[in-house]
Amino acid sequence: MNEDIFKNINGYPLDDEQQKAAMSNARFNMIIAGAGSGKTLTMIGKIKYLLQVKNINPEEILCISFTNEAVNSLKKKINHDQIKVFTFHKLAIYLLEQADIFYELCTDSYLSEIIDLFFSQKLNSFLIKQIKKTFKIFWYQPTKITISKNYQENKKIILTFINLYSAHNLKKEDLQKMLLNKQSSLLYIIYAIITFYEQQKRINHFLDFDDLIKKALQISKTKKLPFKEIIIDEFQDTSLLRLDFIKEIVKSSQANLTVVGDDFQSIYKFSGCDLNIFLNFKNYFPNTKTYKIQTTYRNSNELIKIAGDFVMKNKLQIQKELTSLKNLKNPIQKIYYFNRYKALLKAIKKIATGEILILGRNNFDIYKFISKEKINWQKDGYFKLENYPFHLRYLTIHKSKGLESDNVILINLENNILGFPSQKQNHKILKYIEKKEDFLFEEERRLFYVALTRTKNYCYLLIPYIKPSIFVKELK
Repeated sequence: MNEDIFKNINGYPLDDEQQKAAMSNARFNMIIAGAGSGKTLTMIGKIKYLLQVKNINPEEILCISFTNEAVNSLKKKINHDQIKVFTFHKLAIYLLEQADIFYELCTDSYLSEIIDLFFSQKLNSFLIKQIKKTFKIFWYQPTKITISKNYQENKKIILTFINLYSAHNLKKEDLQKMLLNKQSSLLYIIYAIITFYEQQKRINHFLDFDDLIKKALQISKTKKLPFKEIIIDEFQDTSLLRLDFIKEIVKSSQANLTVVGDDFQSIYKFSGCDLNIFLNFKNYFPNTKTYKIQTTYRNSNELIKIAGDFVMKNKLQIQKELTSLKNLKNPIQKIYYFNRYKALLKAIKKIATGEILILGRNNFDIYKFISKEKINWQKDGYFKLENYPFHLRYLTIHKSKGLESDNVILINLENNILGFPSQKQNHKILKYIEKKEDFLFEEERRLFYVALTRTKNYCYLLIPYIKPSIFVKELK
């Protein structure tokens, strides 16, 4: 019986939903996995099925995840040297090496350095003249541009725009159409910087991370790739550039494709990830077979009911019937306060045993609750607090994704611009390139869901009496 191979996957048996997903023989498969439902275990079960039942050569199996940390963890759990496990960028590098293409990877800070160079030299006046000629613009007078006022803030906006432009796989023609419609001075500046950036990369034979994928995508169009099975983790965090890359790899190799993800945990729109790719997967890959794995082995029934109901108020999210084998009365504990530090200590004292993970919306949130002088930082967010012998850990919610802890304390549940949900507005120029949210605070809502579901037991919400978060009010 095929089911026998699933009795021990890294020490655990697969449940019925996980087994059905692992044994699918469809060309295109989508596995929708709830928080803590064992998606990695299901992927490893799928690989075991491919090797032992379908007799697929391990060298013909490709696994992709989104971070080096996730890839290293997956490699360790798969424990098979011949199976290729890459990030998208490492896969692109592998394909470039196989095609004997020479390149030099520019540093992470190269675009930032180019922007500084652009504004420090007169050469940008030449580019502005070129733009005027291209677009027949005569209303824009300066021949040398500057953003000296609030330079760092404006530079950050430009960096974000260019990174989104690249992640959305846009071309210069797309930006030209945008310029013709918007006639924004800052857009012309950005167009000039992109022109200069691409020019400098060509001169130095540099590729940036997105260029790697674009180059590998072109290779995939001309060369048959040797994969029969492709498995992609965290698919809810896919960008349009990565989607185009995936489509070309699948077309070139004629491989079967399995994607795994959770739309409830899509929290990286700011870096160019587009949840609509996950929600509309069947439009890109017809006749997709969809599976849901909905039993969580982390959270209690009571917590997953509250968290699930909260996130599914947005009807565009995929509706799920999440369940658990564990019950726990009142898993969400509310502690109201006037004094932040005393509230945090109260929560810590309530947790008798086990790990404690403190989560905030922003890096600096912890300093609203504990002064810097009282924190002795260690590695990976761990710290020791004065008069307390044990270690605590503080992370932003974004950094906690994929992790779990015995108990969680959630801070900064305030109704203000830098509270939770964050009400900080992006610069209007980014609205030209970002997808507008269809539901109020839809990504912040998913972020709150991620925070609630990191705990195996209790989640303590620290709530101010004055101006509490609107999310906390919803939970009432």
